[in-house]
Amino acid sequence: MIKTHKRIGSVVNFMYPTHGTGNVLRRVIGKVVLKGIGPNGPFLTVLENDGKIRSLSTKKIVNFS
Repeated sequence: MIKTHKRIGSVVNFMYPTHGTGNVLRRVIGKVVLKGIGPNGPFLTVLENDGKIRSLSTKKIVNFS
């Protein structure tokens, strides 16, 4: 599990599995809107550059920068 030290409003750029599982990855580039801990562990809510808002589990993040 990656514990992120990103603040709300910071820019993120990382790889995340498509459909949540598997070894096919997609690039996520955007701004952190919300972060927290849910029933399945820590998560980030990201506003992507194309306008989509995604809530992503930090357990699945690959190549965080």
